[in-house]
Amino acid sequence: MSTPSNTYDAIVIGSGISGGWAAKELCDKGLKTLVLERGRNIEHLKDYPTATKNPWEFSHRGKLPIAMMEKNPIAGRCYAFDESTEHFL
Repeated sequence: MSTPSNTYDAIVIGSGISGGWAAKELCDKGLKTLVLERGRNIEHLKDYPTATKNPWEFSHRGKLPIAMMEKNPIAGRCYAFDESTEHFL
């Protein structure tokens, strides 16, 4: 049963740049907003182990090996999924 304590005007999935902005705008308009996040907590700098690496420092020059693409067929199609970001997925 829904009660006033767990009823929201809007639910935003994800707190990335788009979700965070959407939640801010909804809250600014006075809506009771719930933000749900699925991923783990990322700490700035500490959790970006590949941020300062050059392309030639990666085993596959930033590209994903065919085995990784076959193991992750959906994520493998994402423009942002490469050797420098695979630790997030």
